[in-house]
Amino acid sequence: MAALVKHHPSSVIGTFWLPETVEDYNNVGSKWIDYVLENNQAQAMFDDIDILKAEPHLYRHMVIVLTGNSNNPCDYSFVAGITRFLESRSLLQVLAEHNIPAHTEVSYPRFFYDESGTGKGYELWSELSLNDWNEYIRLQLVAEHGKSMLKQWWERTGKSA
Repeated sequence: MAALVKHHPSSVIGTFWLPETVEDYNNVGSKWIDYVLENNQAQAMFDDIDILKAEPHLYRHMVIVLTGNSNNPCDYSFVAGITRFLESRSLLQVLAEHNIPAHTEVSYPRFFYDESGTGKGYELWSELSLNDWNEYIRLQLVAEHGKSMLKQWWERTGKSA
């Protein structure tokens, strides 16, 4: 992911950072959600990397990188991966260099809240089909949380909102 951002920063819309489970998200330190208020979210997270590495509710987390086509601002895709903050250092550094959003205020797919999904962690992520992923990313994360991320990207690429 860091190499993608490093070599194609204008194609990266932003990133979403999700703790492993809804319970982890609800129990992570309050500063986690406050990163969305920072002017350079990735830099703020990078500055706190030692704190984040020690946070038990973030030991493993998912990063979703949204990529876009600057010739068609409505055309975007994503890459998702499970990592630890020790492994996220280079990604945060390159995101910070380009002030690409690292969004930490998220919602989870609806079935994460079902009894069958409770406590499954990343096993549940592997049960998502490509259509589930698309619905979750586009209709939940981007629609609910990514509007400012898209606006910033359009401004960075010289497109209007």
